[in-house]
Amino acid sequence: MLPISEKRVAVLLVALTINAREVASFTGVPAKSFPVLATSSSPSCCGMAMITDVDLQTPPLLIDEILRGNSTAAGTAVEMLTEVRGTVKMEQYLGDMLPPEEDSLPLWARMPLTRYSRRSRQLRLRKLLEMSTPTTDSEEDDEESKKRRARNSLFILLRSMANSPDFKGVSSMLAMAKKDAKVGNISSEDMLKRTPDLETPQYEVLLSKKGGFEVRRYEQFSVCSVTMNELKASGSDKESASKLSNPQLSGATSFGALAGYLFGKNEENTAMKMTTPVFSEGEGADRKMSFVLPSDYWEEKEKAPKPLSDSSVQVSSVDGCERAVMSFSGFGRKTDVDNRSNKLREILATDKEWCVVEDAPVILAQYNDPFTPPWKRRNEVSILVKLMQ
Repeated sequence: MLPISEKRVAVLLVALTINAREVASFTGVPAKSFPVLATSSSPSCCGMAMITDVDLQTPPLLIDEILRGNSTAAGTAVEMLTEVRGTVKMEQYLGDMLPPEEDSLPLWARMPLTRYSRRSRQLRLRKLLEMSTPTTDSEEDDEESKKRRARNSLFILLRSMANSPDFKGVSSMLAMAKKDAKVGNISSEDMLKRTPDLETPQYEVLLSKKGGFEVRRYEQFSVCSVTMNELKASGSDKESASKLSNPQLSGATSFGALAGYLFGKNEENTAMKMTTPVFSEGEGADRKMSFVLPSDYWEEKEKAPKPLSDSSVQVSSVDGCERAVMSFSGFGRKTDVDNRSNKLREILATDKEWCVVEDAPVILAQYNDPFTPPWKRRNEVSILVKLMQ
């Protein structure tokens, strides 16, 4: 053990922006022995200052406190942002919390010895945002659109940090994200842990392989569905979509119409409990989205509330069947779905027991809400299969 005075010198040589609490954990020196560098919003003496509760209302200071591992501060940020959600003030606040672009951060922020510095934490947050922000195939994507998506992703990360009992800081979260984002790194057991505590179709696993591949035997269940080209431009479809659409899911209008039906916009005015997953199949105008109905209606779909007469929502039964499934994390973008679908077909092409049912479509299943970080999501592509003769 070094004498305390020598420890102080060693720490100051690493980086002047190290937080007092982190120095204490790094060296064993009491945190009160180290003042925090002053900021433009803090009163100072000889260039040094202590951060107060009032300072934490300032976005840059609040996000820095969060990145150190303060989940309470993350909860405070989420509460403040929720109060002004959907307003310019929310966008401004999130914008002030965004870290600098990676190329504008100093090279020393990448050095292991500076991992406790503010700049190093900002660099890790920037990397985490890159993993968490969806891309778009649109040619009209501009800088403001990219920043808007980054702000939305930051809000999702803040919610995750606030709600995670084992949140220890941005470094540990980045490490976890990298591990979970690796292709083929997630087991079926890990994927099941990502499933929300909601009712979901029942199945038995008949075959399991590495990389998230399974063959399952599903029991019968019921769904409510909407096809894009059948959506009505007026009436309950339009009203539900405008109020409840989810822009983070492809087919946001379909999502709104289906959510409206489940939440009580039906002939019986009956609100039903949420289920998982959301199923999607097809592309463009032929794209169909389906919500699983509660199990009360699985054996007899006729008992389900009837959709409104001016709605395109349809209720149907899904017979028991065998499906080959490939699990993956992420946003479930078209590129991801195509890659996983091709991998699924490749595995089945060499399997000696199961084969694809002719002309069967690939179906995407998404289990999590839009506030779940992409590396914590459970997605699946599946296709009907049968035993070889």
